[in-house]
Amino acid sequence: MAAMPRKESLPENRPDQTMLSVRELLELPPLDGARLAAGERGAGAVVARVRVLESPDAARWARAGEWVLLPGREEPERLGQLFAELARQGVAAVGLRSARLADPETLKAALDEADAVGLPVVELPGDLALADVVRAVMERASPNEETPLAELQSRIQAMTRLMLEGSGLLALLDAMERMLGNPVAVVQEHDQPWVSESLREAEAPFAGPLAQALAYRHMAGRGARGVFVTQQSAYRVYVCPIPSRRSKPANLLLIERHADIDSLGMLSMDRLSVLIGMELANEEAVREVEGKYLEQFLQDWLSGKIVAAGDWKLRAEVCGCSLPEDTPLCAVLVGMSERHPSPDRLRELARRLRAERFRTVETLLASPFGGELALIVPVPETDRAEPQSASAVSALLERLQPELRSLIGDASLRLFAGRPAGRPELLPMSLSQARRARQVAEVCGLPGERVAYDRLGVYSLLYLIPSSEERAQFLERFAHPLQQADRKGGGRLVETLEMFFRCNGNIKLTSEKLYAHYNTVVYRLDKIQNILGVSLDDPEDRLQLQLSLKLGHITPAGN
Repeated sequence: MAAMPRKESLPENRPDQTMLSVRELLELPPLDGARLAAGERGAGAVVARVRVLESPDAARWARAGEWVLLPGREEPERLGQLFAELARQGVAAVGLRSARLADPETLKAALDEADAVGLPVVELPGDLALADVVRAVMERASPNEETPLAELQSRIQAMTRLMLEGSGLLALLDAMERMLGNPVAVVQEHDQPWVSESLREAEAPFAGPLAQALAYRHMAGRGARGVFVTQQSAYRVYVCPIPSRRSKPANLLLIERHADIDSLGMLSMDRLSVLIGMELANEEAVREVEGKYLEQFLQDWLSGKIVAAGDWKLRAEVCGCSLPEDTPLCAVLVGMSERHPSPDRLRELARRLRAERFRTVETLLASPFGGELALIVPVPETDRAEPQSASAVSALLERLQPELRSLIGDASLRLFAGRPAGRPELLPMSLSQARRARQVAEVCGLPGERVAYDRLGVYSLLYLIPSSEERAQFLERFAHPLQQADRKGGGRLVETLEMFFRCNGNIKLTSEKLYAHYNTVVYRLDKIQNILGVSLDDPEDRLQLQLSLKLGHITPAGN
């Protein structure tokens, strides 16, 4: 991870701030029920800021004059050591939930340490939201009356003009970064975050703060104006909920990277979140309309309605469909544990996958198609040679599957792929092959989480055998006698024969897999040979038996 430059710290107390002591903070309405559990002689310390300490490892970044709130993830045995470390750094006080005080002996030792170093420890009620504490303290420590309201009004007007010009969400975020002196981002569930310019230049190092902010969406969504989240990297994130009538919640983030977040910055975030919410709704509406055109294009493409390469290119450009040039494309069907997902569910999954940036593929398109979720995936490693293309598709599916499982939330997800299509107009053939792979795999009970058409082998041929007198006679000769014997209590003969072939004729391994005695398996195999009049030592007989077992599992369409 790239190193991030530290910002300059501001003095612990500013002259324009109201001087508020720890003792006076305990009189604030949200802190009813809180009490001073230790550090009475330090209760006159002035509180300038509040920090939620999400990890004990981040304690070294606490600043003088701060009230540090501990949500309860630190190790009990380290509590006294943590108090001593915070006191050395000049922290004004520590807030601790009462639910955190379960071990009296450990607590007493820690509080004695706090008393010895003069660090006030405030016991907070267990049901008190930390967001409410942050809001109450920051409002008193940096009251709204002392905020330059003219500057705030100017910022709102500038952002309003920018929004009316139709500059777009990213332009608004860039303007906010220049205005507030720190990068900003919009984070919404199941979507890639919108980030301002400095984050777009160095997105990877800030993936942690953005993900952390997601975890604290519930804190910002309880009616609180906002909440600070402290990272292990010492960067604080101010999380502000975006007002929206839409069901999906979203947050506006201000990352304290270049300068301290002051009261004017917080107020600006609170007021501008309304404008960002309006622009976000506009972006979503545009994306929804574009998504419908794109979805129709993909469905026409997959169904073979787009024949000419020129028509494909024209419609792809209109829909903003970006795929790598001269790269074979593979159609993939997604098999989920939910057997018959609704059309709305499929559309939502397709939209989510199209918006995602994958690690394993440069780009990916998704669309509902015939009650299934179809993917269009480039296969850059493939060659026109058949064996190599099969290998490339299998490797692609292996890399892609974990990401799809995580995004869709289905641990039993399976993938079925056709052959790579060298030209866009050949993609429907790849989809047809993917469908055949799924049909054969499900009907024949093929194992495996990823099934490529070129890997079906003999199953693809057996699946195509129609119902006929010859087929019936073949099954009557080799399959039906064992099935009848099993129904009459013959002793799991079909199961034993199948496991015998899976174990490559190894009787010892077959007995272990079936949890049966070695002699029992030998007896069953002898019985099979007697019933059918065959020899398992004869390669021709073994081939006939294996084909009959596989064919017996298949029920062709129309039967």
